[in-house]
Amino acid sequence: MILALLTFTAILFSPSPVPPETAGLDTPDGGQPVAANISCILAGALEQLQSGYPNLTPGPMPGTAGSPTIPDENETSENSTVPAPDYDDDELVRLVEENSVSLMLLSMQNIYALYAWDEKLAKESAATLRTFAMSLLKDSAALDVSGDRETLKTSFTLALESYRAAGEALQGNAPLNRTIVDTALEGNRRGSNQLGEAFGYLQSPVLEAPEEIVAPSLSLPRLYAGSASGEELALLQRYIYEDRSRANEISLILESARSTGLFHFVDGSGKVVLAEPGRMFLLVKVKVTNLAHKSENRMYTIRTPAPRDFTLRYRGTSYFPITLAPGTSLGEPYAAATLGRYEAKTGYIVFDVPEALTPGECSLQVSLGDGSPVWALGKTLQPVPSAGMLP
Repeated sequence: MILALLTFTAILFSPSPVPPETAGLDTPDGGQPVAANISCILAGALEQLQSGYPNLTPGPMPGTAGSPTIPDENETSENSTVPAPDYDDDELVRLVEENSVSLMLLSMQNIYALYAWDEKLAKESAATLRTFAMSLLKDSAALDVSGDRETLKTSFTLALESYRAAGEALQGNAPLNRTIVDTALEGNRRGSNQLGEAFGYLQSPVLEAPEEIVAPSLSLPRLYAGSASGEELALLQRYIYEDRSRANEISLILESARSTGLFHFVDGSGKVVLAEPGRMFLLVKVKVTNLAHKSENRMYTIRTPAPRDFTLRYRGTSYFPITLAPGTSLGEPYAAATLGRYEAKTGYIVFDVPEALTPGECSLQVSLGDGSPVWALGKTLQPVPSAGMLP
């Protein structure tokens, strides 16, 4: 009786056997007959009863509708769902977004050092760029991405390989020469172009560059030599032009204009200089900056305009700068100078003018060879709040 109960219970609560229409009645694809599994069923049922916790969850009877089908090991159900692959698309996007700005900054540092022919900085920045690119290449290669992200991965990989090549060009103890520099510059150029292509495949914008490297925006645009605009520039408005060799860009700004009737020397002598009766001194603050090297020419320095290139005009009359001795309360006098990359020259140009002159009606023209920009001293350009000033 007990054996019969066990047998019935095991058959009742065991999984249904393979239906004949699916697996055959005798031996499904060379497997064991269904009846041969009875001993296993009994053993399992006996263990459940002996443990005191039999599995009494009811299940469908053999041959009834809704009973599960157990396919052969060589047979796949037509309705079975293949699990979707677990791709690393999100990880690739994160890798690109979080590291692109650092890559660009390292590349910019290396390019600057190469143009400045700074061998120590060029080699140090190249080594850092190479190490960083190789690390990202390793991380990127380990990612399994879907077809939709293959183009992003390809562009990012090509960028990293170009940056690595730029870094490798500067390895070793060989001094800088034209071949090495050109090879490294070309690697940086290709890397930047390919990184730009990768940006285009991102659905979300790349992380913003640090604020300190973002150029400020002003309420009026800066003007370039050759601009069709004939308008007078305002104080603080930048004018960009090229040097005679077409190798560098130069920034020229008139920052302020003010008048005074006297000044004194700051050498401890206490000497005071007074303007002649009916006259005054008009001071214009000038700032010139060597912005960038921009051609194959290896000339990295520029020559700033001389004071004689500045002409003040007021109601049809022209005035020219006077020579100002250094060490006065008026500040540093402006003078022509040779500037390296990113260096700036700031100083005052002083005019001896009639006391009745109204600075707001004056204009100042600068002769630069290819261009002669004019600033209206009565117009002032106000920077946008919180925007820093470029050098």
